[in-house]
Amino acid sequence: MQQLTEGIAGDQTDAVGDQCAADIMECLETANLLTKEGALDMNVGTTELSMLLEDKLTGQILEEYHSKREGVLAAILRSRYRNLYGLLRDNVSEEQYLGIVRNQILVDIQGDDLLYQIFTSNILQRNPGEEAPFFEFIQRVCSKSVIKPGCGGFGIRNFLTLFLSIEVSKAMQDVADAKKSGDMERQAYAQQMVDYFTEQLTESNPILTDISEAMTDEGQCQDKMISCIANKEIEEAEKWKAKVLMAAEKKREGNARLMECSARYNSLMKSIREERDSQHT
Repeated sequence: MQQLTEGIAGDQTDAVGDQCAADIMECLETANLLTKEGALDMNVGTTELSMLLEDKLTGQILEEYHSKREGVLAAILRSRYRNLYGLLRDNVSEEQYLGIVRNQILVDIQGDDLLYQIFTSNILQRNPGEEAPFFEFIQRVCSKSVIKPGCGGFGIRNFLTLFLSIEVSKAMQDVADAKKSGDMERQAYAQQMVDYFTEQLTESNPILTDISEAMTDEGQCQDKMISCIANKEIEEAEKWKAKVLMAAEKKREGNARLMECSARYNSLMKSIREERDSQHT
């Protein structure tokens, strides 16, 4: 909810003042148009939203809203896929955004290529709660009309993020279970795990972005180099070769940073597990 309020108000040119933003949020809450996460309900469209605000806002607040109407409506509607928009921006249509959110599809991007990833529920599960296999489906959408070998060879962000997200969810469930049973020691331990996994997610994301961008640069520079070699532009090919090596080095440095980050958090996890075990021996 705070993110939605910040999207309506702020320093950007199409934002309204704090009081106007607060009144708009009150309208949305009163009309039960917000989800428990504080985003606009997926089934609400521009027409319904606009009619509500025109009907409920009055006086100077209504005038202020009118002066920034397009920006305010866009910010409210974008709250339905705010996190995704930060990654994909205007490269995906609103209809595609809503489809991604409704179907709980994971998305990654490298350069102008997209990767869609979704998992089925468990299959062949003997008993509820037991681990079981599942299917993973991936669709790679390439930016070029002609699909070439290696197109869409990306998704590095999703695999680590998925693992950490699952671990965060498990730890959060442990926190809730421990709190319900009154086990304060277990709750404190589980909360530490939540905090560490969350911190690792936050710290890993920019590193993964750097690696992804380096991979894109490396591939594009290789294409340029190969083209120059085919055209016998040897001097130009050497320039692109140097850029390929620079991108490869940036990728290597990113991977080393990611390994260091993972090792550090693995050590932290191990230390709190050992501390907990020592208290029970």
